[in-house]
Amino acid sequence: MMHVIVGSTNEGKIAACRRAFERAFGVVEVQGVAVPSGVPAQPVGEECFNGARNRGIGAREASRKNHLSGDYFVGIEGGILLLCDTWFGFSVTCVIDGRGRTGYGTSPLFELPRSFMLRALAGGELGDVVRELTGDKHFAERRGAVGLLTNGLLTREAAHESGVLAALAPHLSAGRYEL
Repeated sequence: MMHVIVGSTNEGKIAACRRAFERAFGVVEVQGVAVPSGVPAQPVGEECFNGARNRGIGAREASRKNHLSGDYFVGIEGGILLLCDTWFGFSVTCVIDGRGRTGYGTSPLFELPRSFMLRALAGGELGDVVRELTGDKHFAERRGAVGLLTNGLLTREAAHESGVLAALAPHLSAGRYEL
């Protein structure tokens, strides 16, 4: 059985990895481990890629240190991105295999309201803004800002899953990525 180690204990990220890897490989075992992202609490732009990579590497190191069996190691980092004078929310996924081959993917970008960004850029985090607006301390982890803004049509977990699937591309089609 394939073993996947996720660099997070967030249940939504773990579930997204489980669903994506099951779609790609069938039955898998997925386990989360707490690792630092090495980026600010509210990462912006490239910091999201760095955080995802750091979490993937951290998952691999934690696996070795704790004698966990791991075939793939996954880091997911959510954040914000400014493109064309518009702020977007998204997440980045980094998938590392046992040989060190790395693949990156992102969730869909979703536009963020100006009111959210004013609060987030004033020193808060997007998750804090969502929790404050909904009054649900677990809302950001379950449905996330994307769930709130799409009225539940796209959840944070489903968005993460698409990022994991995209990050698997270099692993699923390895021959196409070699020079």
